[in-house]
Amino acid sequence: MRRALLRAALAAGLALAAPALAQDEVMEFGQDDAAMEAAIAEARATLPLFLAHVLDAGGSSAEGAMVKVGFPAQGASDLSVEHIWVAPFARQPDGGFVSLLANAPVDLGPLREGDRVEFGEEMISDWHLFTPAGTAWGSYTSRVMHRQGAFGDTPFEQVFEADPLPADWR
Repeated sequence: MRRALLRAALAAGLALAAPALAQDEVMEFGQDDAAMEAAIAEARATLPLFLAHVLDAGGSSAEGAMVKVGFPAQGASDLSVEHIWVAPFARQPDGGFVSLLANAPVDLGPLREGDRVEFGEEMISDWHLFTPAGTAWGSYTSRVMHRQGAFGDTPFEQVFEADPLPADWR
């Protein structure tokens, strides 16, 4: 069975030129993992709301905003899809997006952390927005990963907001 690779997000901030997450735990999930599939579905359902709040008039993302994108794996592993964080990102005139890889990929061929990538909205599997306190809104897939130990013994409330959506977005 081919598997999907996902990364957790835990960081104090992003450097806009070449973003890197302070810790980017890598975990494999089967494509039939019910909790992960539910998290991706919830992230995708709230994606239009997220994009409406973080993209400026020119289509560029706000500082602290990132998306997780599922790229087809290149065959060097048994993965079918590698889900990886990208930031900063911008919507292009054709509706697609452009960004930089925020992690070192496992199976994306010659691509490296910091490389430019293009993707469609349908490839986005999660979104993340740092709060002023440094915790995260969104990060639906990372919340599942936290429950499975991706953040060690770091308490949930030190990483994530209890509600994945900011109160003023409702």
